[in-house]
Amino acid sequence: MLLYGLLKRFIRAKCYKKKQSVEKLLTQKDIAEILSNRKNSPVFKYYGIRLLPTEEHSFKEVVGISDIHDLILIKGNEDTGERHIRERHDFWSIKKYLIQNEDGALAFQNQSKFPMDVAPIDYLKIADKVFSNGNLIEDNRHPMSDLFDLYIGEYEFSSQKNERVKLILYKGTKIIHSLFLVSSKYNHKRVSRFPFARGKVLLKKKKNKNVDETFIPYYDVKSKLRYGISIEKYPEHDLEHIYLIVFDTADYSHRNFIKLLEQKLTIFPSTKHEEVTYQNCDLRDVENFIMDIDYGLENNLIKLPRE
Repeated sequence: MLLYGLLKRFIRAKCYKKKQSVEKLLTQKDIAEILSNRKNSPVFKYYGIRLLPTEEHSFKEVVGISDIHDLILIKGNEDTGERHIRERHDFWSIKKYLIQNEDGALAFQNQSKFPMDVAPIDYLKIADKVFSNGNLIEDNRHPMSDLFDLYIGEYEFSSQKNERVKLILYKGTKIIHSLFLVSSKYNHKRVSRFPFARGKVLLKKKKNKNVDETFIPYYDVKSKLRYGISIEKYPEHDLEHIYLIVFDTADYSHRNFIKLLEQKLTIFPSTKHEEVTYQNCDLRDVENFIMDIDYGLENNLIKLPRE
C-alpha cells in the first residue's frame, strides 16, 4: 500500500501538475468560507430555495442545497460546480474539451451527456439519489482521490431505466465538484476518432448568391476552421443545395467547394428549431466523408482545385 501511495503521488505530480495550474478548484480556505456562510446565505436559511446565479456572484456562491442529504451545489466555474457540470455534461452544451490520447496528441474528449430532458435544476435531485455510504468507492484509484470522494450509484431517468451516475464531492465534505453519467449512451452520434468538433451552427444570408444559408462548421484541436457543411436554400424551386467546404490549412481562408447533393427543401417550424436540429443531429455520413477527404489531403492522395 505504501508503494501504491507513493506511485499515485508521483503520477499525480507528473500528469496533473499542468492541469492543476490551470484548473480553478476549491481550496481549503474556499471550502471553509462556503461552510461558514451557513449563517448568512438564504439558500442555507430557507429550506428548498434555489439561487439563480448571475455574473455578480462569486464562483463560490452556494446556489442550492439538496432536499435529502444537504449536498451543496456552488455556482462554480468551468472546472468545478454547477457551471462545470452544465458545460461538460448537459445534452445541449456545445463546449468542447481537449485531452491527450494514447499517442500523446491532443484530441476532443467524449465526456458523457445527460439525457436531453435533464436540466440544471435536476442536478441536486440526482446527487441526492446517488449519495449513500454504500455507494462510496473506498478503493478509489484516481490520481486525485486525495482531493475528492467518489460515489457511484443509480438514478432512474425518464426512460424508466436506471443509469449509473458518478457523484464527486470535495474530500470529507458535501460540496459537489462534479456529477455525470458513467455511460455515454446519450451522447450525440459521432464518427469514432473523428478529429474535428462541430461548432455553433450559423443561419445567415449568403451575399454573393443572395440566398439563405445554414452553415455547420468543423474545427480542429487548434480551434482552426477546417471544414464546413453549407446548405443553400432556394424556396422558389423548393430545393436546397448541400456543399462540403474544405479550408486550406496553409492560411485557413481559401476554400474548395464539393457539392454533395440537391434535395427537397427542408422546412422547420422556426429558425431556432433549425439551428438546434443541425447542432445536434446525426451527420456521420458527411463526417465519414470528411475523414476520407482529410486522409487523402494529408497523404497527398488527392488534390483539390483552387476556386
